[in-house]
Amino acid sequence: MNRKKRFSLLGAILIASMLAGCSNNGGTNVTETGTNTPSASPESTETASAPDVTLRLLTDFKDIYPPKPDWAVWKWVKEETNITIDQETWTGPESLALSIASGDMPDLFTVFPGDAQKYGPQGAFLDLSEHMDKMPNVKKFLDSKPEVAQRMTSPNGEMYHLLNDGLGAGNLMVWFYRDDVFAKHNLQPPTTWDELYETSKKLKELYPDSYPFTFRHGVGTLPAFGPQFGVYPYMYEAPDTGKIKYGVTDPGFKVMVEYLNKFYKEKLIPQDWLSMDYKAWTQQVATDKTFMTIQYIGQIEIMNSQLQNGAHLKFMAPPLGYGDKAYIQKADYENYGIAVSSKTKNLDATLRFLDFIYSDKGKDILSWGKEGETYTIEDGKRKFLPQYKEPNDLRKELGIMTSTAYGVADFEASLSLSNENEQHSFTEAMKYQFPTMNLTPVLTDEERSGITAIEEQLNKYYESSVAKFIIGETPLSQWDAFLDELNKIGAQKIIDTYQVALDRLKNNIK
Repeated sequence: MNRKKRFSLLGAILIASMLAGCSNNGGTNVTETGTNTPSASPESTETASAPDVTLRLLTDFKDIYPPKPDWAVWKWVKEETNITIDQETWTGPESLALSIASGDMPDLFTVFPGDAQKYGPQGAFLDLSEHMDKMPNVKKFLDSKPEVAQRMTSPNGEMYHLLNDGLGAGNLMVWFYRDDVFAKHNLQPPTTWDELYETSKKLKELYPDSYPFTFRHGVGTLPAFGPQFGVYPYMYEAPDTGKIKYGVTDPGFKVMVEYLNKFYKEKLIPQDWLSMDYKAWTQQVATDKTFMTIQYIGQIEIMNSQLQNGAHLKFMAPPLGYGDKAYIQKADYENYGIAVSSKTKNLDATLRFLDFIYSDKGKDILSWGKEGETYTIEDGKRKFLPQYKEPNDLRKELGIMTSTAYGVADFEASLSLSNENEQHSFTEAMKYQFPTMNLTPVLTDEERSGITAIEEQLNKYYESSVAKFIIGETPLSQWDAFLDELNKIGAQKIIDTYQVALDRLKNNIK
């Protein structure tokens, strides 16, 4: 595919995503024009005629599910593609760089987007956008998920990796509350931050030693609060204008800080909220020291397994703080993917492997396994065999949904091992996601170097200043002076730089 035509395709995909505001339905399907005819239609495997090839894969090591050479996922890949995966694991954070520098590169790598953007342009990774004619299922996936294509595309249109997709719901930060305590005292879950405040005061009276509303991650929690006030704190694409916006300058952000300051002054939130770690948060939730919180959605199930004497947590809809509708942060996406060595001697097999794991058949097999081996059919529904009791059992014993063992995952497989309360949480959470992601467009190296120092200074000043506003060290009467200082540091230059990157995506379709 020539560069101009590839730009047209990618630009169309990206702008469709941005104009759609990264909506939950995945945006608008984009039809590719003027491209090579695929050599195979989606779902075609041609396993019988495919040569038997071994591919080397370098991936991360997880203590909770250490890789096994006899994982069933690799057996299923072999059955479907005639490809044997020889999995190697990192020995440390430097393993990726050392592997690239050694010259003895494996065929496949698990990578973060930053790794792909760093090493791809240096020649380490293959530009996969040049090989879409050999991967019809990947192309079909990207057409249906333009917001994923956006996040893995370089400024000039290259794709140095493919992002995994399907398990992002586990990254959602949601609200939950002690429904047993609320029922005991005839309280209703708050629907606004005013009600959150009033309910917290009532709980403080009932439980004087408690901090009714608790969160951890310090200032890092504000991106999760922001959507209830119509903003993200940093740079993002505003859903109403399609332009880059600096959320700190929005009136809703100030309202949020005012609320948090009031909660802090009245000791309705922990006084050590800036430094609270997971252990301290867990202790508060487990000992009647807090009753409403915001945290990763999987913590509902984890904490409920530890609570005793009828204590129980339940999903809570986000309370409205400012604007017309309360949201949670749109974070149902994955930030991990797969790169191909530019020096692979098994290019056809590597592309065939990628195309399989992004196919509908690959999604099904690599999420559920095979009937009789991993699940049975009961009342028309799949049910995992009894030895698989929780999602991590699938990873630990079978390799299901581990790094590079899938392209697109069926989240329903993992969710099927959760109880009704947890399933309810995931279903409800998807109704409240902010229209756009808390992400910025990918910059060129020149653009990035032009704002790095400014951005570091801006973020440092923002974090320290906002923390001081919340704990009352700086009075809110100085808010305008705070905004003026952000401008002096160079906020507008950063906005303009990201806007250029966004406009470049739009120009690619001209």
